[in-house]
Amino acid sequence: MKKLFSLLFAAGIATGAFATDQDKVVNIRQTEAKKVAVTYAAVPQGTVIVKITDSQDRLVMRDKINKEEAFAKRYDLNALPEGTYEVEVLDESGVIRTASFDTFVAETPEVFSRVTKMGENKYRLLVSNLEAKEVSVSIFDGDQLIHSERIDNPQGLHKIFDIAKPNGNITFKVYTDGGFESYVTSRY
Repeated sequence: MKKLFSLLFAAGIATGAFATDQDKVVNIRQTEAKKVAVTYAAVPQGTVIVKITDSQDRLVMRDKINKEEAFAKRYDLNALPEGTYEVEVLDESGVIRTASFDTFVAETPEVFSRVTKMGENKYRLLVSNLEAKEVSVSIFDGDQLIHSERIDNPQGLHKIFDIAKPNGNITFKVYTDGGFESYVTSRY
């Protein structure tokens, strides 16, 4: 009986570890008001399907992806009316991850930010704070946070970051204490 409980406990831990690993494999992130990025950080086991549905659960976009390596793909929702959309990533085992996004465009951005790739591992970040609130910047290599800082200058920031040996897509998250949040990726 004691062995049975030990086996069940070990199976529960293994299942919990698998679920946590699956959560790390797929990332769905809104990169702009009407753009969404899906990152699959492992080698897919078969076909991956990305479905985007509207608030009435109508399918507005379906993408069938057959890759033999990790991938990242961006989806542009500009042609769709403003609203709430759900992005669902599935594989042969079922739903891996879902996320919901609003595509309402703000009248004016609270913070303007832009990233430009300067060289192989150099990125220039420009941040202009229009409402003089405290702004923070976090840098992600794939899903992993590699740097975070608060901007002291209320006018903004112009800084070049040298990122040694990036493993994935470099993304900058710019956010304020007031709730503003934006993800920016490099432009060439």
